[in-house]
Amino acid sequence: MRISWSATARADLDRLHDFLVQYSLETADAAIDSLIDAPKALLDFPRRGPRVRDFDPREVREFRAGMYVLRYELRRDEIHIVRLFHTRENRC
Repeated sequence: MRISWSATARADLDRLHDFLVQYSLETADAAIDSLIDAPKALLDFPRRGPRVRDFDPREVREFRAGMYVLRYELRRDEIHIVRLFHTRENRC
């Protein structure tokens, strides 16, 4: 399996970095690096996260990485990161 990121999820990373860099460049960079690495934990158990039924019949799940939720879609040979949210964010 491989990991891919949607354009929207990459924009979420950019938005997060832009927010955090106001406080500390090192913190912003470390947070982004950590979130980019987080989906690797799914490579052994891709169905680890609970399924998000709003997306049926697609297999979209959520995985928690610290204070962030990564929403991902399982495809044949791919874990596709769809969105990224802070747990306190409105997910609309």
